[in-house]
Amino acid sequence: MTQEYIRQLAGKFVSGTASEEEKKILHDWYDQMASDEQPPETVFTNNPETADEIKKRMLSGLKAMQQPGNRNPDWILLKRLVNWTTAAAALIIAGFLFWTNSHKPASPEMHLVQAPLGKTLKVHLPDGSSVWLNAGSSMRYPDHFAGKTREVVLKEGQAFFDIVHLSGKPFVVHAKKLDITVLGTSFDVKAYKNDRHIKVSVKTGKVGVTLRDKPESPALLLLPAEQAVLPEKTAKIQVAEISKPAIASWKDNRLVFEDELLSEVFNVLERKYRKHIIIEKENLSTEKISFTLDNQPITDVLKVMSFSKKFNYSQLNDSTIVIR
Repeated sequence: MTQEYIRQLAGKFVSGTASEEEKKILHDWYDQMASDEQPPETVFTNNPETADEIKKRMLSGLKAMQQPGNRNPDWILLKRLVNWTTAAAALIIAGFLFWTNSHKPASPEMHLVQAPLGKTLKVHLPDGSSVWLNAGSSMRYPDHFAGKTREVVLKEGQAFFDIVHLSGKPFVVHAKKLDITVLGTSFDVKAYKNDRHIKVSVKTGKVGVTLRDKPESPALLLLPAEQAVLPEKTAKIQVAEISKPAIASWKDNRLVFEDELLSEVFNVLERKYRKHIIIEKENLSTEKISFTLDNQPITDVLKVMSFSKKFNYSQLNDSTIVIR
């Protein structure tokens, strides 16, 4: 007796067209399997219903057969077929889960890269884009970009992004309170924890900036030589102009400050020269300054600044400078 013949008999029984002789053959086949102590086989039918639908219909018939006066040999056979159908459903589900798990795309592995104090670092992303991390910065990115977007997280610090254009797959930078979205462009993001502002400066192309807690608001569109400034304690983005030479000059070992708060200038010097600067002179932090420096020693830098802003400084020890 072939498995195909059993399938045909089971199909006829399910559809209600099996003869008494065919039902007996099914009974005998099941009894023979049980006496041989073989594991129950799965019986599939050609019925277009799913295994779960067949099972539900059989259980409905089984309940009807259990009513008083309705019990007959078909009840036993139907119960057996329900068990077979349950086994078929279990096999189908198990096979589907195995296929799904074995074919499911692997989740991207995340990488955390950090630039130590006193150094900058260049990172090559899996899409061919490049990122420069300024001193004391860290970024998290995947080993491949899955889905409809390319997303990275600037956890701390400053980074210059030179992004490869991929139509229909925007690049998104998450930086503190901001989400920065582009298709292909170059821009700088400055978001150090101890700075008073988050800044996004565009060198080429177009950049969209949104507040993360207001995703429904339209993006603020920035063009080249424009800078978005978000004060740390407010939720209003301001737009200012910035010269292109001032954008990410740090990655070429030059620092260009344009009307910059002295507090943030001192923060930059701390990270670049790996020094701790203590400001004791009252109100000095809120003053602004503009100047350019290359790779001069910090003593030369402070000498020029002290002459311009009228302060004194002293070296407390190898790692600490006091501004008075």
